[in-house]
Amino acid sequence: MEDFVFKTRNNLEERQWEILFEQIVRGNVIPVIGPDFVHVNNKTSMQFLIDVISQYCQIGEGQFSSYSQLINDSRFKISEINKYSDIYSSLADLINDNPKYFAQEESNSLLFKFLKIPYFTFVITTTFDSVVENVMRKIHGDRLRVMCFRNDASRNDDLMNGEDMRHPTLFYMFGKAERKEHSFVVTDEDLLQFSQSWLRPNDSGCKAKPSMISNLLANRYLLVVGQDYQDWLFRFFWYAMKNENFGKKMSGMLTLKQDDRTLIDFLSRGNAFARIETDQGKFVDKVIDGIKTYERNNNITGDVIPQEGTDVFISYSRGDNAIADTIYDVLRSKGLNVWYDHESLHKGQDFMKQIENAIKNSTFFVPVFTSTILAQAYEEHPYRQEWRFAVNHIMNIGGIPYCFPFFEEGFNMDDLRADIPNDLKRHDAFSFNRDSLIRDAEKMANYLLKELENRKLHG
Repeated sequence: MEDFVFKTRNNLEERQWEILFEQIVRGNVIPVIGPDFVHVNNKTSMQFLIDVISQYCQIGEGQFSSYSQLINDSRFKISEINKYSDIYSSLADLINDNPKYFAQEESNSLLFKFLKIPYFTFVITTTFDSVVENVMRKIHGDRLRVMCFRNDASRNDDLMNGEDMRHPTLFYMFGKAERKEHSFVVTDEDLLQFSQSWLRPNDSGCKAKPSMISNLLANRYLLVVGQDYQDWLFRFFWYAMKNENFGKKMSGMLTLKQDDRTLIDFLSRGNAFARIETDQGKFVDKVIDGIKTYERNNNITGDVIPQEGTDVFISYSRGDNAIADTIYDVLRSKGLNVWYDHESLHKGQDFMKQIENAIKNSTFFVPVFTSTILAQAYEEHPYRQEWRFAVNHIMNIGGIPYCFPFFEEGFNMDDLRADIPNDLKRHDAFSFNRDSLIRDAEKMANYLLKELENRKLHG
């Protein structure tokens, strides 16, 4: 027994991290971005706005850490803002009239790094300014869908159905700044009112609460970053988000700046994990490194296999890797969400089942046809199985345009050696020349973008 090694370690904490990484890769994690993770001029955006208003009221900056403190100060009460306007209109005007301040790349490089994690497509922000939205637009372009809960039954946004998560989405959970009182959370009282609305039963008829998004929150793992509400207020906030599923498994993780034992105990009872992390950069790096380790340990390679759908699935022969790489780069540069297996690692039936699901959940299927296919006529190759998956999907979706072949000039899709199914030849096709591949791929990308936009406009 002299060589027996026994080490004590925090197995509970390690297991919580492992659960987080696993759920992220499975597509079950929704990041919730709080005020402490959003910056303007190297301050939190909330502190920046508080200081701007304080200076205007001749109070001086750095004296308040919340809007409630500011508006209850006697100097604010006699200010022109309070006399001729209100805090809500003033905040909305400051944000709308100074857009460059809320689009600073350097101040939010860490937020950009975090939100660029490819598994984070549906993101929630509890802030009301435009910083998170601007960061996500840098990542996703015009494809970003912006939704908002305004605590107004006639104006609340919701998903169309439980599977409506095909495109990158930002959801303002507690309103977005606008010139209307109490339409977004500013004071503690606002937060209580909004949280109370989130606690209401689902009512898809009157939309007093977005039922689809509510179900999404209750059944997903929430990763809350940069939330700086005091203990009692955060408890109400957390309970409202998890609602009926509070206390069940797969609850979530909250990062804290300091040790708050009562809050940690509260979250632990709800199967959530409170992580004390004063260095947000280290936390983000740990998440990114943990995802990579989990992918490596579980033989997950290539691009993210979509759980809820993607824009384009590229199917190609591994002999055309260079062509596929170029197509991928062009489509991504145009803002399209693209999946393709650039590692060529098909790992049996489980992986092929994932491929089938990816094809079913993709808006467009782009098979690449070149002379390589003819040279491989008598060999087994995974792309032929992908063709069969696509044909089966076409049969189930009726006449919706789905397949857009990208073929090399001179390639004959009717050549018997290629054995291309008819259902993959009857749709719009794009030709390319190897000397003008980038330009030809851009033409296809622009067409697909217009097709996506038309579908958004017409449901």
